[in-house]
Amino acid sequence: MKTPRRLATITAVAAGLALAVPVAAEAGTVSVTWGCGSIGGPAGTKTFEITVTAPATATAGQTVTVHAGITQVAPAWGGGTEPAGKYTGTVVLDVGGATTGRVDATGLTNPVIEPGTSFRLTGGTGQLTLPAAGPVTLATSSYFLYYSTGTFIIACGGSGAKPVAATIQVS
Repeated sequence: MKTPRRLATITAVAAGLALAVPVAAEAGTVSVTWGCGSIGGPAGTKTFEITVTAPATATAGQTVTVHAGITQVAPAWGGGTEPAGKYTGTVVLDVGGATTGRVDATGLTNPVIEPGTSFRLTGGTGQLTLPAAGPVTLATSSYFLYYSTGTFIIACGGSGAKPVAATIQVS
């Protein structure tokens, strides 16, 4: 039989464990329409959805990992079927608020691409050191696409508003 004192101890320990659980990640998807310049790929205006995932909270001085993925929603893929890993890319994020600068989410690669579907790149990561307390925003800035051989294909970006995809609260 559990005594009231033992129940209070169990409750206090359980509450302490709940505080030790990592805070959920901050994730957001934003839509941007950018002009794209090209060497070897189709140029013009394209619309993308960019998803950024970062820790919701961090402490000053901490280095965090930021994840990014990008989907070209318009125009749809007009080429033939492409194998996974044929393309690589980088999403550039502007860092604002208590910390400023930029973080490059590199290592993006494509899954299999079928005609008429959206072109996607997933798995991008970048490191960001947060030296000061306060909110830190991650805004979409630009995107670069390469063949898996490293040959540059296209760069996209815009001079207008840069939508914030995630915010990290730094204490």
